[in-house]
Amino acid sequence: MAIPARQTPEEDQALRLHTRHGDIRVAGDTLHLPHPGASAVQLAPGPLALMRALMKAQGAVLSREHLLAVLPHCGSEHALEMWVSRLRHSLPDPGMVKTVVKRGYRLVV
Repeated sequence: MAIPARQTPEEDQALRLHTRHGDIRVAGDTLHLPHPGASAVQLAPGPLALMRALMKAQGAVLSREHLLAVLPHCGSEHALEMWVSRLRHSLPDPGMVKTVVKRGYRLVV
């Protein structure tokens, strides 16, 4: 049985990003989206850490190298790709997380 990693104080803090569609908010492990009829989404620790990094970038492209540096539990490019895939599948609009060819990933704001 896996023991969940303890969240750091920074991960416990609510994070909010204003987008053209409304505010996206992360509180604890729950993602609140502005989409009509969208319910809150609970995220696993990896996709949650990725979402927080993308939100902090406010729509800027984050390279794979940067993400691997700021996501210490990720470990490899394959793991990063899996986290991106899992995050997209958790979102009501998977297109919110864009792949920017040969550059990295960004959150569509």
